[in-house]
Amino acid sequence: MRISELEYKNILEDKYSKARLETALGLIKPYLKKATKILDIGVYTGDLFKILPVATDYYGVDNDEKALKIAQERGVKVYKLDIENQPLSFKSKEFDIIIAMEVLEHMKHPERLIRQISNLLSDGGVVLLSLPNECTILHRFKVMFGRGIDGTAFAPHYHLHFPTLRQNDDFVRKYFKIIKKKYWIHLGTGNAERVLSIFSYGFWLALANLRPSLFARGVIYLCTKFNSAYSGL
Repeated sequence: MRISELEYKNILEDKYSKARLETALGLIKPYLKKATKILDIGVYTGDLFKILPVATDYYGVDNDEKALKIAQERGVKVYKLDIENQPLSFKSKEFDIIIAMEVLEHMKHPERLIRQISNLLSDGGVVLLSLPNECTILHRFKVMFGRGIDGTAFAPHYHLHFPTLRQNDDFVRKYFKIIKKKYWIHLGTGNAERVLSIFSYGFWLALANLRPSLFARGVIYLCTKFNSAYSGL
């Protein structure tokens, strides 16, 4: 993805993006120690690193130089890499936590990255994956009225895959054991979304947990390898 100053400002001010990061942090928090080695694939500007409660050995991979500069200024050890076409050049089982949030749906061959993640994950390590739900009730109305799933059509750097929650579950379970999962919400920025935002965040999150296929904008998975010595912290 490519970042503009306006886009970065919007990310910083977006309460839904902040809430998603807090949810992600809550899932990996039991595993965070000073010696924990973390790889964040698609690190962008290092927003998750910024809110970690303890100092960790944090590596970030992305292909956006401007975003990586921000992440580096925050303290992330950054690597510029086109993950679609270049391998992750780290040692096998090097990382205790590997993160890929809102990445896989942008890739032509997401399974290639998943296999690399499995190879780089230490025994007993955990993976944090975040994927969108492209079949919410709002998406269904958009399609019905001819607006398309996300309105981007041929715009670059947007989603190449448009999964449902069930398809996300099936995909992740092919490669990892799911320990926990949490749903996240985002109402978007269009006119319809602004009308919906008169209801509170808590209201929409409750609906997402009650009927995730209709109201959850996406899901965050905490996973481990099938043969892992996961201790169930």
